[in-house]
Amino acid sequence: MRPQLFSLSLFCAVALCATRAHAAPEKLEYLKSGSQVYSNVTVLRITDTDVYFSHEKGFANAKLKYLEPEVQKQFDYDPDVASQAERQQNRNDSLFQVVLASNIVARAEKDARTNAPEENVIDPVSDKSPVGKPGPGLETVKWLGQKPEMKGKYVLLYFWGPGSVACKKANPELNALQKRYAENLVIVGLAAEPQQEIEAADPKLECPSAMDARGKLRTGLGITSIPSVLLLDPKGIVRYQGHPAAVTGARLQNLLIKPVGTSVATTSQ
Repeated sequence: MRPQLFSLSLFCAVALCATRAHAAPEKLEYLKSGSQVYSNVTVLRITDTDVYFSHEKGFANAKLKYLEPEVQKQFDYDPDVASQAERQQNRNDSLFQVVLASNIVARAEKDARTNAPEENVIDPVSDKSPVGKPGPGLETVKWLGQKPEMKGKYVLLYFWGPGSVACKKANPELNALQKRYAENLVIVGLAAEPQQEIEAADPKLECPSAMDARGKLRTGLGITSIPSVLLLDPKGIVRYQGHPAAVTGARLQNLLIKPVGTSVATTSQ
């Protein structure tokens, strides 16, 4: 089976296996998940682990284990069943991400042109690509700890989730990349989960971290899967968007070992 077809069939299998019928209220005045509170909630779907819903500001999902006990009962939450389902999801996620990563990296290598500007990791592959355009600001995120100094450095925005198996594998590699190129590079971890879940991640992300509330920044960039990264140069221009596995090669390292001017501030300040 070709990788693309295998990925699609695996994704469908995961979605079908995770769905379970629950007798639950369709509407709630509010729903609290960790530190997040959603108003005017309409329940759309419930699985063994998550509830998917619309609210006054859009759409979201929440882990049943982080809801209030009374609401968990309404949703027929079973910790043992949820734990088993999460383990199966992690196994499926791991297999899916391995196939996805190999496909993305292969495409990145194929699309890279030999006459590309030296400062680009990869050329844009479509008009909608952010490569070569100004990157996003970080005004809407909540920093978990001290905001890093990004002036005059490359900035790697790392969109991740503490429950993703693929992210668990990527974290140590990005930790090592940050330590090796600390002089010229800042890696910023951006997750939509509650603070306690981000800080409890194992393995821990040893880079500056921030909460991307409700995935607002990630959604605005059109990022639909994690892990995913954006590499910004010292002028705040996007030089790569995609899977983090593609930013550990020699081309990126050649960028980072070059002297970086300190007179230009990135737009991500």
